[in-house]
Amino acid sequence: MDYLNTKLLKILYKILKQSFLSIDILLSWSLTFIKFKLNGVHFSNDFISRGIPLVNVNLKGCFSIGKGFVINNGINYNMIGRQQQCFFIVGPNAVLNIANNVGLSGVAIICYKKIEIEDNVKIGGNTVIYDSDFHSLNPEERNSQPENLSNVIVKSVKIKKGAFIGAHCTILKGVTVGENSIVGAGSVVSRSIPNGEIWAGNPAKFIKNI
Repeated sequence: MDYLNTKLLKILYKILKQSFLSIDILLSWSLTFIKFKLNGVHFSNDFISRGIPLVNVNLKGCFSIGKGFVINNGINYNMIGRQQQCFFIVGPNAVLNIANNVGLSGVAIICYKKIEIEDNVKIGGNTVIYDSDFHSLNPEERNSQPENLSNVIVKSVKIKKGAFIGAHCTILKGVTVGENSIVGAGSVVSRSIPNGEIWAGNPAKFIKNI
């Protein structure tokens, strides 16, 4: 009898879990759709959003997404630790372009000039991509009130097709990650990576060819 009760409980648990996930994914998709629309994002309706991202696009900014976009937001959808929702911040006159078949997990993309992510790119949990220093390198400008941001350095970032960026990486301004290249987990990328290479470390350095 105990065996039957345990088996029934397991079956019931699986049914409820699957039902909850189906409802949650549908709700996540709907709310993400609304966020994209309210922020003027150009996107394909075939995207998959598990959880809800943060989206903030300036009225003069541009954010476009291709087909087959998949994002995981929060600890329930990619349990690798220190997990957050995806962040998409696009400043005035900035351009964020995400192409086809791109997958992101808890990734923060802060765009003040131009960030391009090409086809078939995968980016691991808690990675951040910045095209700006955010603050001036001049201490007087940095410590002024209000802060003087007129000389903040911004440089475009490009992640080429087929690249794979591991979890907890930082991609800094002016960087290009080459076609089919791999960035090891926890790396800080401050200079461009050629096509077909593996880089890792802080700062990221060449490891080997693929």
